[in-house]
Amino acid sequence: MQAWEQFLQSQEVELGIETVKKWLRNLKIQRFDACNLYLEARDSFQALWFEEHIRSKAHSKLFNGNNKRIKVHLAIANAPLPQKKSKEKLKKKDDQPSFLLTFDELDPLCTFQNSVVNEDNQLTHKLLTEIAGLSKNKSQSVTKLGSFNPIYLYGKGGSGKTHMLMSLAHAFQTKGLKIVYVRADTFTDHVVTAIRAGQMSIFRQAYRNIDALIVDDVHIFSRRGATQEEFFHTFNTLHLEGKQIILSANCSPQELQMIEPRLVSRFEWGIVLPMKPLQKEEMQQILNIKAEALQFPLPPKIAEFLVETFVSNPKALIKALEAIILRSHIDPENSVNNLSIPAVKTLLADLLIEEQKSTLTNTKIIQAVADQYGIRAEDILGKAQSRDCSLPRQLAMYLCRQQLKLPFMKIGEIFSRDHSTVMSGIKQIQTIIDANDRELTSAYFSIIKKL
Repeated sequence: MQAWEQFLQSQEVELGIETVKKWLRNLKIQRFDACNLYLEARDSFQALWFEEHIRSKAHSKLFNGNNKRIKVHLAIANAPLPQKKSKEKLKKKDDQPSFLLTFDELDPLCTFQNSVVNEDNQLTHKLLTEIAGLSKNKSQSVTKLGSFNPIYLYGKGGSGKTHMLMSLAHAFQTKGLKIVYVRADTFTDHVVTAIRAGQMSIFRQAYRNIDALIVDDVHIFSRRGATQEEFFHTFNTLHLEGKQIILSANCSPQELQMIEPRLVSRFEWGIVLPMKPLQKEEMQQILNIKAEALQFPLPPKIAEFLVETFVSNPKALIKALEAIILRSHIDPENSVNNLSIPAVKTLLADLLIEEQKSTLTNTKIIQAVADQYGIRAEDILGKAQSRDCSLPRQLAMYLCRQQLKLPFMKIGEIFSRDHSTVMSGIKQIQTIIDANDRELTSAYFSIIKKL
């Protein structure tokens, strides 16, 4: 089939010949007509890979000679046919379900009562407390559950999004509402598990027979075709029934990458609320609240060190506190009276390394390379093919791979290059470094030192 072959060739350019050979070339064409292509996958893993990586592309790029869309139907080879079961067996299966979904737990300290809110986030906090039914001026409040649907919170890490979501979940549960709070990666795991187990009906019942759905970090849905497809239908069902949907992400809907436009538009149906990162004072309050809840008298000098170190990462801050408390209980030498800054640094060595890595981004790498070569970051990300731009661009790709451990496809997205171009550029830099090229090696170590 010519249209399918042309599509495969386009994917070889984008994903690489070996990837297409492994995952797509061996899909069997069962039959096709003017508007339908019937394929067969060798197993459920290949089918899932197709759903995650190819389905949305095929939908947007496969057309016949009359410019009509070709719909792809995918079956799994040797999939067992459903068999009729006796009522007795069905009842036994119902009594002992073999497929269960485990949802993310709520932190008991993440409530509106324990909220630490900076001035920039006051309006968002006020609106959410009204929706939760916790407003002090209830007679004047006109906001109720479902007034804004969905509610979309966005901001960088450390802005308090997760705390707000969990606070809403606690408030809804207190009112007797049936809610599901889940991280986006957990939702994806549930989709994959349900597809493999052939239990999508249980999945849909769990996610749709509720009063409110709260999903944290929806930007993680990027490039996950099957997840986006299922979330689209889940969203539609809940929205039509007037059930509350609350989402969070690290950016606004319009800034989401590799998320289907139909989802992006739905994320904007209700209200979009920005959240600004917490500052040092708010982080100090968070630490005090947690330490008090855990009945641990944290010395002021240690508290100050933790806040200074994890000033933009409240999750790491709490993790560090919990590590100190745990060690003080099992090791007398690290009791609260014996705590010192050097001892805490030793105790938190792994966390400190993680925090150092988390502050390094592809943007910082690109800017550092640009500064080293006296060009602009835009030149590195641009289309110019002169050596003055191409070599720094390849070095920036190399550093993103080496320092951030980013996959080739992600680097390709950042630099607007295809998969094979990225691999070739990184390999070329490695070859030059291995040859002990003095100029490039000097530039490389100079950039590393700055980073």
